[in-house]
Amino acid sequence: MELLFNEQDVVDSVCVFTGIRENARPEQVDVDLEFHPSHGFAATADLYGRKIRYNEQDVIDAIAVYLRDYHQFIPEDLQVDLSFSEGVGITASIKVRN
Repeated sequence: MELLFNEQDVVDSVCVFTGIRENARPEQVDVDLEFHPSHGFAATADLYGRKIRYNEQDVIDAIAVYLRDYHQFIPEDLQVDLSFSEGVGITASIKVRN
């Protein structure tokens, strides 16, 4: 099975991930996703005016945590691939091993 996340799904995942790590509600978190050709993917979460930086692996982990907590997937069974395109933004393809 393959799941496709649009940019808002990726943002939501980072909001949930930040909420869990920082003991806050996901809706209290603002997230900016970034892609740099030489550095890869990253995200910045803003929580109460404090900036929290996430690297590419953190964003992948955030998607796995979101799918675990909201949809009962097993994170170890997920292969998450991030991609960027100019018109669509940052998306994720998630393959689920059976």
